Amino acid sequence: MKVYIETYGCALNQGDASIMQGIIEGRGHEIVNDASIADAIIIVTCTVIDTTQQRMLSRIRKFKEKYNGKKIVVAGCMASAQPGLVKKVADDAILLSPLEVISIVDAIEGRKTYAGIKAGIERKIDISMNIPISDGCIYGCSYCITKKARGNLISYPMDLLYEDIKKAISKGCREIRLTSQDTASYPNLPKLIEKVASIEEDFRIRIGMMHPLSAYKILDEIIEAFKNEKVYKFLHLPLQSASEKILERMKRGYDIDIFSEIVEAFRKEFDITLATDIIVAFPGESDEDFNETIEAIKKIEPDVTNVTRFSPRPHTPCWGMKRIPTEIAKERSRIASKIVNEISLKRNKRWIGRKTRVLVLNEYKGWRVGKNDFYKSVFLKKAEIGKFLDVKIFDAKITHLEGEPI
Repeated sequence: MKVYIETYGCALNQGDASIMQGIIEGRGHEIVNDASIADAIIIVTCTVIDTTQQRMLSRIRKFKEKYNGKKIVVAGCMASAQPGLVKKVADDAILLSPLEVISIVDAIEGRKTYAGIKAGIERKIDISMNIPISDGCIYGCSYCITKKARGNLISYPMDLLYEDIKKAISKGCREIRLTSQDTASYPNLPKLIEKVASIEEDFRIRIGMMHPLSAYKILDEIIEAFKNEKVYKFLHLPLQSASEKILERMKRGYDIDIFSEIVEAFRKEFDITLATDIIVAFPGESDEDFNETIEAIKKIEPDVTNVTRFSPRPHTPCWGMKRIPTEIAKERSRIASKIVNEISLKRNKRWIGRKTRVLVLNEYKGWRVGKNDFYKSVFLKKAEIGKFLDVKIFDAKITHLEGEPI
């Protein structure tokens, strides 16, 4: 059977897609890059905000209209969080929840699907791989539909993850991305990092997003784990808001002081690359609340800040909350985006003239693109993919650095 896969959304979805591809090929089926020649079409969906949801529905509808008669499998978060919505546009679509990805072959071959652990399994081996270490979450943020989609925390066995990663490294993978909704809630994350880093070969480990409250509980241990030379000095720690009132409405469980303490502790040890996220125009956010967040961002100076306008999601406590007028939301987003871009450029300019080691990972618009040990994207004119290079940085943009091999 020929199978086409189209994937959207977060690193977890990317990891799930690599699992499905590995299992499909391992069972003798063929992955193709053209839906028109496929016998089955898989779309791995995201529904984190409304605009993404609409895009997913549009793609599903197009597949249904253009390839009626082919098997269509809708995986990802829409399959579990909004099955009724999917069925409205493709009534015969096969739904595969995030916990059922290991039974993808059962889905395309017409058998009943089942949930199972995402470790000790086949995966598509690539130079960079997202490895889901858990699914679900121990928290209940008031705006988050992903909780509905992926449920409560399920962590995958450390020994099996280790064996999967060891196999991937032996077959040429050079960047392992430990992925979860909240990596810091994985039982003994520092031990997992230590175990993975013990694998022989020169490769890098990226630790995915951490909930500040989870990171705070294991702060000393996680900083110690980050000292390993194979671990990118990169911290993804979502702030969402600096307003105590808004954080309470979001049910985040921490305040700006806890967030700042984590950042300061990491910066004391490393020249850490900090990525964060903020939601603007959350229900009830006053000008004062918004300004608190902006001032916090100016003070903390994250290297990367993802700015998102609040988008109400069904099945969440925020669904019925009174929304802030669109004009105000757009203006706050514009103000925030301008400021965070200025900060990103400022942070990147610090690298001009510096020498750094870069792992070359892919090609983009004629450039070779890699990551340095601080997870900064570095663009090079000429480089061999999969190799480490010593590079001198000669320019900086908002999103990346430009360099040349020494």
